[in-house]
Amino acid sequence: MRDRETLPRTAVGLDHWTARPGWSCVVGYDGDQPVGYAYGAPLPEGARWWGGLLTDVPADVTAETGIRTFALSELMVRTPWRKTGAACLLHSALLSPRREERATLLVDQTHPKVHALYESWGWRTLGGLRPRLADAPTFHAMLLPLPQASSY
Repeated sequence: MRDRETLPRTAVGLDHWTARPGWSCVVGYDGDQPVGYAYGAPLPEGARWWGGLLTDVPADVTAETGIRTFALSELMVRTPWRKTGAACLLHSALLSPRREERATLLVDQTHPKVHALYESWGWRTLGGLRPRLADAPTFHAMLLPLPQASSY
């Protein structure tokens, strides 16, 4: 087994996300062929998610309770199924049962088509964000109200 320092950043990130309480993942199939996946988890109370925010927003917008915000970490569709609606189906399958008030995700600012796709699904940009990681790109931090939110 390789240690965390020699694993690719993606593998370390996946280990981090799967260990979080409330982690959820959906995998789409076309027959026996995997089409893609989406996963994420609720942000914990006091989450560092917003720590690299480059835009001034009211503190109550970034306050996390552990049950307020679901973070969509990854949404991936294999090349043969891109532009078929598969991404939207995976997105909906992951988020539709969530009970949080809202969802968040980060889109690399060098990917305007991806940003526009999320906007077409109802996501709104909160502002720029640069994670406090070495060589991290600048992202658009986005929010989406979730319709199944409950009052807990």
